[in-house]
Amino acid sequence: MSMGRGTVVGHCGVGLIEDLTAAPLAQALADFARMHPQATLELASGHGPAMRRAFTGSRIHLALCDPSYLSEPPRWTVRLPLVWAAGPEVDLGLDPLPLVLFSQPCRWRMPVLDTLKDSGHAWRVAFEGTSLAGVQSAVRAGLGVAAVLPAQVEPGMAVRGLPELPDVELGLARRPGTEGDLLVDAVEELLKSLI
Repeated sequence: MSMGRGTVVGHCGVGLIEDLTAAPLAQALADFARMHPQATLELASGHGPAMRRAFTGSRIHLALCDPSYLSEPPRWTVRLPLVWAAGPEVDLGLDPLPLVLFSQPCRWRMPVLDTLKDSGHAWRVAFEGTSLAGVQSAVRAGLGVAAVLPAQVEPGMAVRGLPELPDVELGLARRPGTEGDLLVDAVEELLKSLI
């Protein structure tokens, strides 16, 4: 980034789906905040409907989530792969396959289940949770297999041999009236470079 230390000032609210908070993205935002002590970043995490409420309620300036939840057309979108993750003791040959799922609302859930159905895999819900930490804990404990973004796969937990999962789409919306705000510009640039 071309801006010097401390030249960016003001407040920027950033809404991220929880799937991105465990990724290197959170660390990069923390590093950005330390590099720009006159800027205040407020990070909010939640599911799509929560991001929409925070965005339309003017709490956040930038929202990065499933674009179908955004109240504004996204400025840009990106497609990311989903991958399978499971503890080493999970038997992938079980019928039905034990799944670790995010609770509704999760727009990625049905494409995952459809992928299994289309490939002839029977499945059952072994764990359903509302948080990334809960899903990761259930995977770590060996309760089943989960579909997650690659950044959430812990060492030794990548799974091969199950059907290839579809990509998912993320989009970034920016609150109208923030054009030319150097802080919001810089944070958007950072997000785009990391996703």
